[in-house]
Amino acid sequence: MKSNHATKTGFRITGTKPSYVLESQSLCEQYGIDPSQLPIFEQLSDAELRDKLRDYGEFLAITDHFMERMLGTIAEPIPVLLAVCDYEASILQIRGDESIKSFMDQIGFKEGVRFTEELTGTNVVNLSLRLKRPIQLVGDDHYHRVFYQAACYSVPFRFEQLGDLTGTICLMTTAGLHNPLFMNMLQSTLDLIEREIMLRNQNKQLHILNQIMMETEINAVIVTDRKGQITEINKCATNIIGVPREKMLGQLAQSLPYVGSYFTQVLEKGSRFEDIELRIELRNLVGLFDVFPIRDEKGSLIGAYGHFRDITERYETEMKINYMAYHDELTTLPNRRMLIKYLEDKICDYERSDGNKLAVMFLDLDRFKMVNDTLGHSEGDVLLQQVASRLVRCIGSGDLVARMGGDEFMIVLERPHVKEIEETAREVLKTFGTSFVIGEYDFHVSASLGIAVCPDNGTDVNSLMIFADTAMYRAKAKGKNTYQFFDPDMPLITHEQLVLEMDLRKAIERGELLLHYQPQVIASTGQLVGLEALVRWQHPVLGIISPDKFVPVAEETGLILPLSLWVLNEACRQNKRWQDEGFRPIRVSVNLSALQFSDEAFVQTVASVLEETGLDPQYLELELTETMAMDVDHAVGTLNALKELGVQLAMDDFGTGYSSLNHLKRFGLHRLKIDQSFVRDLISDSNDADIVGTIIAMGHLLGLRVIAEGVETSEQFDFLLSKNATKCRDTISANRCRRIRL
Repeated sequence: MKSNHATKTGFRITGTKPSYVLESQSLCEQYGIDPSQLPIFEQLSDAELRDKLRDYGEFLAITDHFMERMLGTIAEPIPVLLAVCDYEASILQIRGDESIKSFMDQIGFKEGVRFTEELTGTNVVNLSLRLKRPIQLVGDDHYHRVFYQAACYSVPFRFEQLGDLTGTICLMTTAGLHNPLFMNMLQSTLDLIEREIMLRNQNKQLHILNQIMMETEINAVIVTDRKGQITEINKCATNIIGVPREKMLGQLAQSLPYVGSYFTQVLEKGSRFEDIELRIELRNLVGLFDVFPIRDEKGSLIGAYGHFRDITERYETEMKINYMAYHDELTTLPNRRMLIKYLEDKICDYERSDGNKLAVMFLDLDRFKMVNDTLGHSEGDVLLQQVASRLVRCIGSGDLVARMGGDEFMIVLERPHVKEIEETAREVLKTFGTSFVIGEYDFHVSASLGIAVCPDNGTDVNSLMIFADTAMYRAKAKGKNTYQFFDPDMPLITHEQLVLEMDLRKAIERGELLLHYQPQVIASTGQLVGLEALVRWQHPVLGIISPDKFVPVAEETGLILPLSLWVLNEACRQNKRWQDEGFRPIRVSVNLSALQFSDEAFVQTVASVLEETGLDPQYLELELTETMAMDVDHAVGTLNALKELGVQLAMDDFGTGYSSLNHLKRFGLHRLKIDQSFVRDLISDSNDADIVGTIIAMGHLLGLRVIAEGVETSEQFDFLLSKNATKCRDTISANRCRRIRL
C-alpha cells in the first residue's frame, strides 16, 4: 500500500517565477498559443468518458464525499472550485461554487475534457502530473490572460491499492485569496482519502473481526457482544480511553463516555451511525465515529462494531481556514466580513436592548503613508500591529475593534448616552499620545476619528459605515488628531474630494499645473542667489488651488510620482530657458516627495531630466525633509549618487524631524532650511528665537549654508542678519522672475 502525493509544497517567496513556469510558457509560445484567446480543451468521446468513469468509479465516490466536506468548511463568500483529473489530465469530477463553476464551464472547463499544454497552455494539471509534485499557479503564472485573476493548486496522487490509480486533485479560487493553506487542505484531503480507501479495502476482506483494523494505530475500534460487553478493543482505542486492554474487555460499551449512547441505540434498536463528529477534550482529539450492528448469517443482531477515525489535523486546518475568513492576518483583529456580520447582529438585537446607543467609529491614521514611504511596508506593518494592540487595550471587552484594510480601523461599541461615546473617542485619541517605537525610531502618529450613531443616523449597516467614514474625513479637514460626529451636511465634502481627485488625474495632460518661485537672497547684501519652485494648480473652475489642498490627495492616490516628475522637469526646463535668454545662471530648488526619494530609479530619473533639459547639474538643488532621511543607509547612498551628478542638496523644514548631527555629517548636504514655523514668531517668542539662533550656529559649524524660510517682516530680516543667516526667502510669481536682474 502506497501513496505518492507530495509532502512538501515548495511555495515561492519571491517575485521570480519558478523555472517550470518559465519553461512551460516558453513552450506555449513555441506552440503558437495566443494568450489573449480562451484556452482549448480536448473533448473526450462518450465511450472514453464512460470507460474512465468506470475505472475511477470507486475513487470518485470517495473524493465526492471528502470534497463536499472540504467545501463545507470554507466560508460562504470564498469562491472555490475543486476538480479530479486522471493520469491523462482528463477532468472526471468537478465540485464547488456555482458562480465560478458556471464561468469555467463557459470557458470549456467541464467534466469530460482533457488538459494538454499544446492547446490549454500553462496549467497546474499537466505540470503536477509531469513533474510529480504539488504545483501552484497564481495570476500571470498562467499563460492565458483569462486566468490572470485566478490562483490554482494541484497535488498528484497514486494509489496502488486501487490498481495503481494515478491522477491529480485541484483547487481553483481568485488570485486575491491565494493562500498556502489551500495546498495544505488538498494534501490533508488526499491523506483522508487514502485512509478511507484503506478502510474500505479492509472492510471488504473482513466479515466480523478485521484483524488488520484491530492492529492499526490510526483508528480506534471497539467490538461488543449482544449485551454490549466489549469483546475486542485495539491499542488506539485503549490509548484514547486511558485504560489497558485487559481491564476494558468485559466492560459495557454503553457506559463509555462520548460513544456510550450510540452503542445503546445500536444494541437496542439496530440503529446505524456514520460520521458522527466527536471532540474528546481530554485528549485534544477530533474524530468521526461510526457504529454498526453486527449480524450473523441469519441476520440476527449479535453485537456492535464501533470505529473512531482521528481527523484532528483536518479539523485544525478547517478551523484555520474559518479563522482566516473572519480575521485580519496581520493584526489578528476581526476583518471587514466579521465586522459587518457583528454589526448586523447588533442592529437586529437593538430593538430588544435596553436603549443603549450603538456607535460606529471609523479610525484612520494620520501620516501613515509617510511611514510606509520612508521606512518601507514591513515597518508600516509593525506600526499597524502596535496600533491594533493599543486599540484593543483601550476598548472595553464588550466592544469590537476591526481592521478594514490599510491604515483604517473600525470600532463598534454600546454606550448609554452620546456623552459616554465622546469619552471613549477621547480615550482612543489619547492612546496615540505616546510615541510608537519602530526599530530605532520613535514615531508620533495621530489618528482621525469619525462617528455615526444608531439609531440617530440610521439602522442600516452600510449607511452607518459610510457616515462614519464621511465624519472621519471631516475630522481630517479640521486638522486631524480629532473626532467628529456625522451630520447630514458632510457627504458634500467627500464628493468634493472625489471630484478633486478625478480632476487632478487630468491636470498634467491639460497643462493646468504651473510653478511659482520663492527668491533666496543673501541677508547681508540682498543679492538674489536662488529660487525655490512651488507647484500651483490653475483649476478651470476653482481657480488657483494651493498645494496643501491637492498634494495630500496626490499622496493618497499615488499621483504624487507623476506630479513630482512634472515639477522636476518644468523647473529644470524653465531655468535653462532663462539662461538661454541671457539671464545670469542661478540655482533652482525642487522639493522631493517621500515616495519619489525612496524610488530605486530616482537618481537615474534626475540624470535623465538634466540630460533632456540641458541644465547644468550645479543649478539644480533638491530638497528633502528629515523624515525622508530616516532610513539613513538608503539616504546616504542616494545623496552620494546625486552629489556625483553635481546636484546641490538641502535639508528642508529643519528642526521639525529626527535628524542627528552625526547623520547630517554623513548626508553631505550643502544647505539647511529653517522651517517657517520657527521664523514666524521668532520676534515675539523667545523659544523660537533661541531655536533659530541655535540652528544657524550649528549649520555654520558644520560648514553648511543656512536659509530661513517665510521671512515676511523687516524685524525678522534684521534678526536673521544679526545671526548671520546666509539667505532669506519670500514668495514671487514666475512672471515676476523674468523682470528681476539675475
